Amino acid sequence: MSKSPAYKVMHDKLKADIKAGKYSVGELLPTETELEKIFNVSRTTVRRAMELLAQETLVEIKQGRGTMVMNYKTKQDLNMVTSVTESLRRKGYNVRTKSMHIDRIPATENLAKELNVMKGSLLARVQRIQLADERPVVIMKNYISYEKVPGIEQYTNKFSALYQFLEDQYQIEIDAAKDKIYAKSADFAESEMLGVKPNTALLCIRRICYKDNQPICVDHVSILGDEYELEISMNGRYK
Repeated sequence: MSKSPAYKVMHDKLKADIKAGKYSVGELLPTETELEKIFNVSRTTVRRAMELLAQETLVEIKQGRGTMVMNYKTKQDLNMVTSVTESLRRKGYNVRTKSMHIDRIPATENLAKELNVMKGSLLARVQRIQLADERPVVIMKNYISYEKVPGIEQYTNKFSALYQFLEDQYQIEIDAAKDKIYAKSADFAESEMLGVKPNTALLCIRRICYKDNQPICVDHVSILGDEYELEISMNGRYK
């Protein structure tokens, strides 16, 4: 079995330390000389590890000042329709799906209203947990009118990013979304799925996605609060 190069070992350890809070946002990492001694590596190895961390936007290398820890939380720009999975990947995380389950259920009154279908109509329900760098961070439930995605069950565990999958497989291109965002504490089931303590802070998004002003899917998403934040741009003052 091949051994990881020294710069990758160093990168992985520092990344884990940053995520664990050993180094706070805005804090400088040890100097190159100090890191050489801590990890018993060359200056070249230190610089390669720092460059990799910088590429992942975990740190910023400031000439003459040192290497500063950046805000590593994944940001989702609410001015564009972007899935949580796509946002995590852009941040540099390796994202994969765990425990995907796709089934068919009758539309409840609320879901029928949101999707503009008859109550009791057949819906595809996609449930899964998303891992970021092997850490469970997101619980997802998506509801889509089954007539729009016939046979979707056969793709269980064959995709991670739902929006991209809908584009590629069913030629459904989502062009708008409406979100309701709130915070809650993880209940026992959620804490078990995410591997955290009950009452851990979660950021929840309830989204309706549209194509040409017609509802396509309803998303129920619960995200670990320490891994995610939302970024909103606003222009002008409300009067």
